[in-house]
Order: sequence, then C-alpha cells, then structure tokens
Amino acid sequence: MTNTFFPHCSESDWQTMPMVAGRSFDAQMGAFEFRKVSTSNAQARFITNEDCRNIQHGLHGGFLAACAEQAFYLPLYTDRCVALGRVVTIDFNMQFFQGGEIGQDIIADIELMKETGRMGFTRGTLNQNGHCLCSFNATLRKLAP
Repeated sequence: MTNTFFPHCSESDWQTMPMVAGRSFDAQMGAFEFRKVSTSNAQARFITNEDCRNIQHGLHGGFLAACAEQAFYLPLYTDRCVALGRVVTIDFNMQFFQGGEIGQDIIADIELMKETGRMGFTRGTLNQNGHCLCSFNATLRKLAP
C-alpha cells in the first residue's frame, strides 16, 4: 500500500517510537509510529481513542498539540542529527483549522526548514482522513548526546 502524499513510502516503512517507561507525560501519551520520508521530511502516526476526547466528543486541542510536540523533531531524529529526546523546544506555534474524530489515526507531516549547529526549525501539519486539522512550526535547540 502506498501513501497518497509520499507514493514512494509503503506501510512497511513505519517504525514504533521507543517510549520511556514510567509516569512521565511522554509515557502517558503512549507509543506512536514514525517514518523517514526524505532527508528533510518525516511522518508520524498517532492512534486516537476516548482518552483524547474533549467535551464536544471530538479530539481535544491539547491532545493535538501534544502530538505535534512529539513529532516536530522527527526530521532531525530520522537523519540521526539528534538522539532520542535530545532536543528542547524554544518556540512552538499552532493554528487549528477544524476538529478531529475519535477512532481515526492522525498523520503528522513534518518538514525541516533549516538546521544550524545547535538549532532546528520545523513546520508541519496534522491530518485525519485527508483533512488538515492544524498546522504548526517549531524552533528546537539540539542537545549534546
């Protein structure tokens, strides 16, 4: 099966992100899948369930922001510029376009716009069933391994 946005990627390209054990926020988010699309692009796939629900029975905006925050460093990680968890967020902006539905996967498309010795600048979108739910951009500080 090929991907609509990146036809050269197949379902077998997905990897599970190793998650830390314990009671940290990252551990509570649970595992997600990711894949490298190109040198400066990556994708992530998040499952949704009732724990992601807001009072209107859609996806909570905080959940979407957490998905973006989990994903926006992936182009740096998949190119091995940074190790797992070795970035800190300097700046993060998000624009919401429409609500999402429980039970449908979220696909994050992330692009590395620029990288310097200590910084990375990324942007991306969260999509569900071919509809863009929100866009985001982030400034990241790379940490030593």
